[in-house]
Amino acid sequence: MSRNIYIFALFGFFAINVFTIEAKSIPEDSIKSILNDPLNDDHRKVLHAITGYRHRFEQSGNFKALRWALGDKKTSGLCDLCDIGTPLIRLLLELNDTTLIDEAVNFFCKEYILLDENVCLGAAYEYIGAVFQVLELAPLNNRQICSLAFECQPQTDFPIFNWNVTFPDKPKPTPQPPQPPSPSSPKLNILHLSDIHVDFSYKPGSQADCSQPLCCRGGQPVPGHTGAGFWGDYRNCDIPFWTAQALVKYASQAEEFDFIYYTGDLPAHNVWNQSRADQLYSINTINSMLATVFPNKTFYSAVGNHEAGISVCFDFIIHSDFNLFS
Repeated sequence: MSRNIYIFALFGFFAINVFTIEAKSIPEDSIKSILNDPLNDDHRKVLHAITGYRHRFEQSGNFKALRWALGDKKTSGLCDLCDIGTPLIRLLLELNDTTLIDEAVNFFCKEYILLDENVCLGAAYEYIGAVFQVLELAPLNNRQICSLAFECQPQTDFPIFNWNVTFPDKPKPTPQPPQPPSPSSPKLNILHLSDIHVDFSYKPGSQADCSQPLCCRGGQPVPGHTGAGFWGDYRNCDIPFWTAQALVKYASQAEEFDFIYYTGDLPAHNVWNQSRADQLYSINTINSMLATVFPNKTFYSAVGNHEAGISVCFDFIIHSDFNLFS
């Protein structure tokens, strides 16, 4: 196991140096100037650039190459860990003794050099309750658990994952080409707000390429690297609150909207150290800002996976006769 970890670390170091993504910080400008005159052509270009920064990063060839290069190694290490850990955790849960699990988590997070220790420990203890519940309730064996979690084996190898949906005997209707409305038909102008991911701890000038999944929150940039931009950054960062304010105010002044689709994912990506209070603060603060900028507008809202008190984990009631895999 330790040999695989060090091979993975060496490979990761090599890949990161080969596929380094050259990030450009968004330079600081006068916030009052843009807020007061959002329709200025220069300001419009800056704001358009900000809205596309994360998309361009995620779609860059270098980023995809790095993710592909690390994919197999990362999965292999996780599968080794899953194969060893899943039966052990299940046994300890059956014996009602989780002390050893706590010790193992602490040891792993300190020794596993590919993960920031604080991120590892925070994520482990934030999600450990959900993991325990899945391992206790899921009607899956250990190999099926690892296949479902990390694709350690093709899921097609397990009949329990092969779902069969039987369609009725009634034949499908003949497809009809869509009939577009006439040019004179009534029109609606809709604003769609989604995945804002505001980081209230964002600090301009801070380290933007840190060892954690979310940066631009503290620390000094290493020599030769620029710090986090004022409005946001192309690297591993979410946007600051003032950028969200500027974008929304610009939208309100540039267009007239009939209503707004508002589909969640407001909190930042620091999923390893979030609390219910953190999520409520993000939701309430951003909702208040939107209500101020768009008074008397109708919002059609939905929550995203990041709104939950533990990101991605929503509480729901399981009836005694419910079995997802039956």
